[in-house]
Amino acid sequence: MKTPFRPASSLPLALAFVLAAGAADAQDKAKVAPAGAPAVSSPASASAKGKAEAAPSPQVPVLLTHEKAGPRTDLEASLAEVDAALAPLLDEKAAKGDRLAAAKKVEELGPDAVPAIGKRLGELRKGPTGAVHAVFKQLREDGGKKAGDLLTAVLDLPKTDGPGAKTTLATVALARALVKGQSVQGAREWVQLAGDHDGLFRPELTRQTKAFGEPAIPALMEARKAAASAEAKRWAALQLDALGKRTPGEAVQVASPEVLAEVLAAFGKTKDNDAIAVIVSFVNTDRTQVRTAARAALATFGGDAIWKLREAYTNLVGKQPPETWGAEQVAKELYASFDKVRLEEVLKQLDEGLAKEKAGDHEGAVALFDGVLARQPLLDRRTETVAAYVARAQQIEDEKPAEALALYRKARALDPDGPRAGVVGGAIAFLEGKQGLARGIADSAAFKHALELDPGHPKARAELDRLEADLEEKQARIRRFAAGGAILAVAIALLIFFGGSKSTPRPKGPKTDVPLREGA
Repeated sequence: MKTPFRPASSLPLALAFVLAAGAADAQDKAKVAPAGAPAVSSPASASAKGKAEAAPSPQVPVLLTHEKAGPRTDLEASLAEVDAALAPLLDEKAAKGDRLAAAKKVEELGPDAVPAIGKRLGELRKGPTGAVHAVFKQLREDGGKKAGDLLTAVLDLPKTDGPGAKTTLATVALARALVKGQSVQGAREWVQLAGDHDGLFRPELTRQTKAFGEPAIPALMEARKAAASAEAKRWAALQLDALGKRTPGEAVQVASPEVLAEVLAAFGKTKDNDAIAVIVSFVNTDRTQVRTAARAALATFGGDAIWKLREAYTNLVGKQPPETWGAEQVAKELYASFDKVRLEEVLKQLDEGLAKEKAGDHEGAVALFDGVLARQPLLDRRTETVAAYVARAQQIEDEKPAEALALYRKARALDPDGPRAGVVGGAIAFLEGKQGLARGIADSAAFKHALELDPGHPKARAELDRLEADLEEKQARIRRFAAGGAILAVAIALLIFFGGSKSTPRPKGPKTDVPLREGA
């Protein structure tokens, strides 16, 4: 017997189709949602997120402080990040491979985490030194593993749930994070570890010195003079020797201007009279940061620097300064003379750049202006360079949008409220909007902002019109699809109520009595 067609059995499938299509179109609408629209998460995802946030973290040592309730400061947020990275490493129940992977993640905390790392190391510094000694004693007895990777050796110990093991693991992991971060401030936190727990970590720090490299030099110079113990001072001196930075002349041979400025500052902090001549050689350097650091460092020496200052003044001016001038007066006159000569050179280069701009060589003008601003970032006439930066950016905007965006931003920084502020701001907003489109983010807000800043920006108007047309087309498709879905739902309902057929019963024939045969 054939089963009759029942329209009701197709209803769930049709409704599911309608709902799925509606969800897909909703996702399309979300891609072109205007800026500022709140993101809506599904109840399921919100629930999952809540469960994840509520899940307890692995056990951490008691020396890590608890977070306070309420809004977090930047430091508190960074502390939470550090603690979350350390927790799997310090979980004695975790597999060794997982703990080593956690140690790698700790290394990636970065230079922004240095204040939080320093705070946690300060707490670890107050930990149980006797327990740390016991760990190192066990390592020495355990086949000499201490000579290898300290962190791995501790993880190989039979028990790592004690305060000594946890203090050791956390200290080593955070020290490696400081090395990986490559910042001078991080080096200052790192150098302090040389005096922690009776110097037990010095061999580990010694292995890390060359990896830290130049950023460690200022901190080691300061520690060589002012470390808490004679052993730590001696260790810092040995590390400088290992880096080839024992003398002042060697210490300033670094690649980074930021590190050089810190080295000069360290000369001033440690009052190294042997460094005075080296410092004087940087008081007229083109780099503002280095020049400022050199002059500040020289001021800390007071009268001890007067002979080198008088010598520099005589060499520059051609005559000796008056005998009545003290070190401060000689320095003031020396710096004024240096600045005058340097400014004359800068202004000459500026005029050459302006001449190139007038001739239409915007690329050549920008190259000269970059040199001018590198030597004198706060030059009074710096706004005269804006026109060349804008013209060059407009030249390359289509072919090299990223480079053009950098030029526009430089122009804005040079003259944020000048006559070209609207044009420059509009160009920046437009190019940022184009960057968003390249990443698949169709955000009309950037192009609207570009038109607010520069109403005559033709490209921004074209992009905005295109986005709005695309949005209208998608909304029209949604309306058509919704109408079709409604018609389909009505049709299905009609079929349910009026289109169903009833099964017809088989007709019954007359009852026939079959006589039984005899003998049956």
